[in-house]
Amino acid sequence: MKKITVMLSFLLAWQLSMADEGMWLINLITRNMAQMEAQGIKLSAEDIYSINHSSLKDAIVQLDDGSCTSELVSAKGLLLTNHHCGIDAIQLHSTPERNLLKDGFFARNLSEELSIPGKTAMILFSVEDVTSKIAKYQNEKLSSADYYTAIYTGMDSIARASTQNGKYYAIVKPMFHFNTFYLFLYERFLDVRLVAAPPTSIGNFGGDIDNWHWPRHTGDFSMFRIYTAPDGKPAEYSTKNVPYVPKRFLNISLNGVKEGDFTMIIGYPGTTYRYSSPYEAMQARDVLAPWKDKVWGEFIRTIKDAQAKDIKVKVDYTDKHDMLVNFWQKDTWQAESMFRFNIVERLKAREDSLRLWVSQKPSTRTKYLSAMPLLDDYFKTYRKNKWEELSNSLDAILGFPVDINKNINACDELFGAMLSGKNVKKAAKSIKKKIPKIFENYHANPDVWLYSTSLKSLIDNTSDCPNIPMIQAIKQQPKIIQMMPLYAQNFYQRSYFTSPENLKRFLKKPAIDSIVKDPIFMLYQSYHMLYDSISKIIRPLQGDYEKAMQLYTKGLLEMEDNKLHYPDANSTMRLTYGKVIGYRPNDGVVCNPFTTLDGLIAKENPKVDVFNVSPRLKQLWQVKDYGRYGVNGVLPVCFITDNDITGGNSGSPTLDANGNLIGIAFDGNNDAMACDYAFEPDIQRTIIVDIRYVLFVIDKYAGAKNLIDEMRIL
Repeated sequence: MKKITVMLSFLLAWQLSMADEGMWLINLITRNMAQMEAQGIKLSAEDIYSINHSSLKDAIVQLDDGSCTSELVSAKGLLLTNHHCGIDAIQLHSTPERNLLKDGFFARNLSEELSIPGKTAMILFSVEDVTSKIAKYQNEKLSSADYYTAIYTGMDSIARASTQNGKYYAIVKPMFHFNTFYLFLYERFLDVRLVAAPPTSIGNFGGDIDNWHWPRHTGDFSMFRIYTAPDGKPAEYSTKNVPYVPKRFLNISLNGVKEGDFTMIIGYPGTTYRYSSPYEAMQARDVLAPWKDKVWGEFIRTIKDAQAKDIKVKVDYTDKHDMLVNFWQKDTWQAESMFRFNIVERLKAREDSLRLWVSQKPSTRTKYLSAMPLLDDYFKTYRKNKWEELSNSLDAILGFPVDINKNINACDELFGAMLSGKNVKKAAKSIKKKIPKIFENYHANPDVWLYSTSLKSLIDNTSDCPNIPMIQAIKQQPKIIQMMPLYAQNFYQRSYFTSPENLKRFLKKPAIDSIVKDPIFMLYQSYHMLYDSISKIIRPLQGDYEKAMQLYTKGLLEMEDNKLHYPDANSTMRLTYGKVIGYRPNDGVVCNPFTTLDGLIAKENPKVDVFNVSPRLKQLWQVKDYGRYGVNGVLPVCFITDNDITGGNSGSPTLDANGNLIGIAFDGNNDAMACDYAFEPDIQRTIIVDIRYVLFVIDKYAGAKNLIDEMRIL
């Protein structure tokens, strides 16, 4: 009886946590309108999503195929997003002599806006349910791996047939673990330019110390602009391109917010696991998080040390440092939060309720029981073989440092010529001209330490590899493992791919024999061999896992067919609604929902880099020169809501009941970091920079009147 009572209490907690959550598909938002109207929205579903006339969806932009969200705020294609979403672009144009990261950047006219090679922006045109079209590709007689190969073939086929001769970028996305499918059509723009960014002392105030914490005082914004060909069509960068003319852009409200006000966020959340099994949650909590804490923690210490010693490294590694810190904190704190909120136990209770539901009608429901042991066995196999640690170690060594891989890949043309015996000198000459670009922003010292950490993690988590001699040889020599940094330095010193001088020396007399003896190249090849060998084992198991999750999720949906469900986030446009509200993270602690510039100044600490305050900002505070953005001598900076977001929502617009822009979402709170697995309505919060602070920085701090005049401010 006690066991049943405990289980029911977990189920009750789970159901209560579902009450106000949701990352709702934008095309199905009509289903939520009654609840949204009850909470205060003044718009119709057609105002939010329509393919017949302009709607809010036309003003929401996905950056870089899914990294962040942004929003159109002018008739000339002007975008607002987060500072951390623009950090790579800001860093690209920064040097120690012209440090845009430190000093900020505000273009005074179109000619000053900076090109960002490779940066893209996508605007959603339409969404269509294509589940019935995918059905013909779903052959249950196929093996699991072949089953999903066929489905992906169908998804690609439908997407290719839907581009309207290249007018749209088309992609089919599975929902609810391959139980439904939707076709998304976008306009994809290829010329996106940097317009403005505050200095880091504003855009990243508080740095990794304040990251994921409330209260925050961060002006986390940057600005870009979409350009098109003169005929208005997407085009690669050209000086002849013109600013994009959008179907819709957002009005900006200076009315501000008060506690209890309705808020709505539209954006592109990346990945959630709300339908996961308890076994998957255990894997994230007990395996992935400890690995990240150990290995990525060492990465971060290495980079911080190098940045403290060299301003060039500080500039060139800002993006890498910030990304590592952000996700290291997220995954490690997520594990802590999973313990705090009993996530695994709640998922287990939900699974138990599924078993009970099956037992009530076994003749038609027994099939759902078969998924559970398959899911359990899948993660047991992963843990037994340390595949989580091994796969992540391989990703790390091929991604940190990225420079070695870039340098080797830059020589592909030469390798091809050497193997074919044709145009070797021509290829070598071509690469020699690219050497400055190849080694741009490259720093051997921190890279070798990152490489050493990755390699040691790989060796520590690899079983015997008789088919990969170099890795096997390292494993059999404990001295190498114990003295990995020294051996890694030796590899770097001897390799052609770790300095301009070494590469030039090779290019004078390129030869296959020299390459196959290069230690970094040999290891590089070994990593790919190992990756391929693991993939051959894991791929069939992953197919079985996906098939089990498809069945498991279908069972959960049928069990709760009287409820409105939303699919897990997968970088497709979603809407979440809520309200401005504070919270109580712990006994005796009350978090109010607003912060101000007064609070920012109170945090000032000249001895801590991330708490330095710009003299210009402090001067404006001292004389209370806030213009129309202050309220009774106080300047709002940030506020919090109970909207349901995750990574990818960074830069998403926060809208009031009338659809006006009131802020830019940029973070969550560390008190509820298990949010990808479960929503905690009493404590989970979205952190938003108040649009009035954004406009104050643009206007009063930077004096960029040209940008203020371009926006429609109510």
